[in-house]
Amino acid sequence: MGNDLFDLTGRVALITGATQGIGFALARGLAQAGARVVINARNAEKLSGAVAKLTQEGLAVSGSCFDLTKPDQIRTKIQDIEQEFGRIDILVNNAGIQRRMPLESFDEVVWHEC
Repeated sequence: MGNDLFDLTGRVALITGATQGIGFALARGLAQAGARVVINARNAEKLSGAVAKLTQEGLAVSGSCFDLTKPDQIRTKIQDIEQEFGRIDILVNNAGIQRRMPLESFDEVVWHEC
């Protein structure tokens, strides 16, 4: 078997929380496999930097800045992405916050933090 098994040419991928770490690595990998990748973040400056780094590598990557805790932003931005690319074939829900403490130590504010 060759690389055809992982050929994503013609596919559109949206990856949330993709300006660093796992999301960024997934964006790079999917783009290297041929996908047109849209990375998401709520911080426009970080998003711009991540898109610039990946496009400098010759990868087909663009950014979409929106906050996943705001349903109206999500609907609008998904419609924009679908209008531009026709569809979203791959969705990686990567965005999140990790707080390290015992479960019983979480107060309600921290539990609902975005």
